[in-house]
Amino acid sequence: MRLEIRHWQLLDAIGKYGSLGAAADAIGVTQPAMSHRLAEAERRLGSAIFEREGRRLKPTPAGQALIQTASSILPELSRAEDEFERTAANASHLVRIGIAEYSAYHWVPGFLKSLAFSREKLQIDFVAAATREAEATLITGKTDIIISPARSENPALDCKTLMEDELVLVTHPNHPLTAKPWIEAQDLVDVDYLTYSLDALPGFEYERFIRPSGIRLPHMQVVEMTDAIVEMIAVDLGVSILSRWALKRSIRQALVAPVSVTKQGLPLTWFIISRKSDRKNEAIKVTAEALQQWFSLNESS
Repeated sequence: MRLEIRHWQLLDAIGKYGSLGAAADAIGVTQPAMSHRLAEAERRLGSAIFEREGRRLKPTPAGQALIQTASSILPELSRAEDEFERTAANASHLVRIGIAEYSAYHWVPGFLKSLAFSREKLQIDFVAAATREAEATLITGKTDIIISPARSENPALDCKTLMEDELVLVTHPNHPLTAKPWIEAQDLVDVDYLTYSLDALPGFEYERFIRPSGIRLPHMQVVEMTDAIVEMIAVDLGVSILSRWALKRSIRQALVAPVSVTKQGLPLTWFIISRKSDRKNEAIKVTAEALQQWFSLNESS
């Protein structure tokens, strides 16, 4: 590109004001500097942009096309700069939260309402992609905070306890297993069992409950979204073992029913995870503290 922004500004100003003097005043440079800049632009393009009519400058046909372009692109560039400044100013106040394993957002309205007066410019986004590969989204910067039912052992991440929960068998409210005070692994042999992953996740039901029993589940179906699993259970198309907290709303609405897993139950701990490198990021720190306070007061069992 042969012309620079300063040349385009010159063209726009002369097009608006018609003379070097007035254009120079508008841009804030001296008239000799403006004259030099115009000569440089014409030299770079290899042709005259304006014709002199006394003190006024009349654009040539080709020059008129340049002026029209200048009047179009300069406002766009200015808007781009303004947008950049707004985005950069808010970047330190944007916190992206993900929830690992479950699509559990029933708590979000209450939590956001609690933030209304804590930090005026704080912006919270929720990242659905973090349901799977949650730690990877933290490490790559796609999220800033993860709420996870699995402890992180990554040395680059901070992992703090958020709340205590439990894994429960989730069934249709009229399913025969709801009559039991708790279930054993053998109770799952003859039912349609829904799971969102065939991977034996550390700390979850397969590792802690199904595998130790030695049983095999012959009627297992993979459904990769917990929301879809709940919908299927609600119309009696199977059962699953899921977080009681994650299904809090569906249980309260009697769409599904929880049954304890073993007499002792299957405790589940949720954690709040963030990058150690963000310890001095005030927005992330404020949000993490607010999450811990909110869950302590409203969501802990």
